[in-house]
Amino acid sequence: FGVCGGCQFQFMPYEEQLKLKLQQVIDSFERIGKIYNPPVSEIIGCKETYYYRNKMEFSFGYDEKMNFALGMHLPGRRYDILDLKECYLQSELSVKIVNWVREFAKSTGWPVFKPSSNEGFWKALYIREGRRTGEVMVNLVTTDQIPAGAEKELGEMVRVLLEVDGGVSGGGAELDSEDAVGDDGGGKKIVSIVWSKVINRKGFTKQIKESVLYGKHAISEKMIMENGDELSFDILPQAFFQVNTLQAEILYSQVLKFASNKPHNMVFDLFCGTGTIGLFLAQHVERVLGIELNEEAVRAARANAEKNKIFNIDFYQGDVVKVLYDVRERPSLIVIDPPRAGLTEKLIAKISNFGASDIIYVSCNQSTLARDANWLQDYGYKLKKVQPV
Repeated sequence: FGVCGGCQFQFMPYEEQLKLKLQQVIDSFERIGKIYNPPVSEIIGCKETYYYRNKMEFSFGYDEKMNFALGMHLPGRRYDILDLKECYLQSELSVKIVNWVREFAKSTGWPVFKPSSNEGFWKALYIREGRRTGEVMVNLVTTDQIPAGAEKELGEMVRVLLEVDGGVSGGGAELDSEDAVGDDGGGKKIVSIVWSKVINRKGFTKQIKESVLYGKHAISEKMIMENGDELSFDILPQAFFQVNTLQAEILYSQVLKFASNKPHNMVFDLFCGTGTIGLFLAQHVERVLGIELNEEAVRAARANAEKNKIFNIDFYQGDVVKVLYDVRERPSLIVIDPPRAGLTEKLIAKISNFGASDIIYVSCNQSTLARDANWLQDYGYKLKKVQPV
């Protein structure tokens, strides 16, 4: 972690990490939000501090000595890649997949994509895992500058990946067993292998074309709340999903607790993504309206609603501020889960116009949360509780 730069606090015992993070939240509210002695509850820690991530992203490139590499970007360096052989945030199977794909990609002789020349083939490898279901997706990301014979070679890659999954080997393209292909028995976890081709031309909008090389286009995941509510979700290759499933269950359970302090009929779920929070809330309120900019996420949210037979939720696709100008409903509760940049003053003004009695703000960045809490106070809201997770 000292070289990779990803797990910056890993040198500290976990209990000390929690104390530091709790203090960061308090400091943000006091220094940025100008809210002194904020009502911050004790932080809820994670029972599983290793092997918990359900998604990891690895980049193809070259290390400092210009050797072929598949791993993480070194901190502060745009192009150098750490050829990561093991990471304690992902599962053992994920480690096997990374190490085998590296050797396979290297053996083809196909070039790594170079942003400086906009040429090359290999870009990235994403691995997604359903922590509740055990389903695994391998998502290979390349450019559309496809080398001759690539389709055949990638078919061979699929065959051996399924053998790696079955525990036949930790890696090595010399395997020659035909039995593993398409066999979902024997404890196999890989249910989806997707090839994403990024088409990026100057003057044109970037496109991603996906081909399913094996299995299905999405993996399934379940989430179980503290109150026993359980939902299933289909996760597509490009969709956002909280990377720590078990801790996301804790997080969303806190949202449900906050929401149940008083009855609510109409709830707005802003920046709703694939609809996870809204779908859990919909089981306890009359109606939910979700708004999300990403078109694919909205499609996934609607599919997730149908999958779980929840029909009192609607999803609108578009910029949150613009969509809110056309909405006539009056919510009593607004749930916000924005990107790291937080909200804008314009959006906060628009939200306040609805006169909702309560706002639940889910944040991945305590600095912008504190700033926005300060702005919301200018519109008559009062910070009642902060629950770090």
